[in-house]
Amino acid sequence: MFEAIIRDTVKNSTPIILAATGGLLTEVSGWLNIGLEGSILSGAFFAVVVSSATRSILLGTLASVLVSVILSTIVFLTVKFLKANLYVVGIAVNLLSMGLTVALTDLWFKSKGTVVFSNSPRPGVLSIDFLNNTSLGWLNGLGLFDLVAIVTPFLFAYIFKKTVFGVKLRACGYDDESAFYSGVKVNQIRFVAYIGSGVFAGLAGSALSLPLGAFVSNMSGGRGWLALVAVIMGRKKPTLVFLSAIMLGFVTELSIFLQVATEVSPKLLLSLPYFVSFAILALSHSGNSKKRLLD
Repeated sequence: MFEAIIRDTVKNSTPIILAATGGLLTEVSGWLNIGLEGSILSGAFFAVVVSSATRSILLGTLASVLVSVILSTIVFLTVKFLKANLYVVGIAVNLLSMGLTVALTDLWFKSKGTVVFSNSPRPGVLSIDFLNNTSLGWLNGLGLFDLVAIVTPFLFAYIFKKTVFGVKLRACGYDDESAFYSGVKVNQIRFVAYIGSGVFAGLAGSALSLPLGAFVSNMSGGRGWLALVAVIMGRKKPTLVFLSAIMLGFVTELSIFLQVATEVSPKLLLSLPYFVSFAILALSHSGNSKKRLLD
């Protein structure tokens, strides 16, 4: 029972962790990518469509990543060269993805709801017998996307502190003007951060649709927004972002469990992660405000 709870929590957290990891890259660079929700949704759509057409999980995942990278690139180029507002462009990408996936689903599959792809292959899951008798038994049943989500934040913690790229990335976010005069190519660093953000948002989308072999309208379900909450809660620390995403994934799993165990409205229970996110951010902001007043 306990192992099942951990496993389900990790699986629910995987898209949030992956998207938050990509969002963290842009946050550390100084420009937070607000378009994560749309990138996840578009990635989920193209992942399962291409996977079904080619019978290849790899090609489906690459298609998802490519689409998400294109959207992230649009955000960066629009803000950089057209001087558009970063947050407005991010929200526009989210709205564009919602409309685009509905339109393509209707155009290609004559449906505005759920489309099941019976030809789409399912990713394999970990199954190692000797783990069943250990404290790591919960690892069995996790897929490749879940394992990537677990490892990546800790890899980023190393990159941020121990590599030249990580130091330059943090310098851009801390003071981009000083970084520029110190020889750091700020625009290139931020562009790479946005590319990385697209890659991880694409992986998050693939993690949603490929295991199901189906696409559901608006199946991202606010996970991109929860990823942004995890980034803000993480305060530019990869391990703290990871823990925040796990917590939000647990609350999401709890809301699903309560739908079965109680008679409370499912719509109300599905909003539980957002209530928790709002409460945590409000308390965090209140604590920071008090600290500034005391200082």
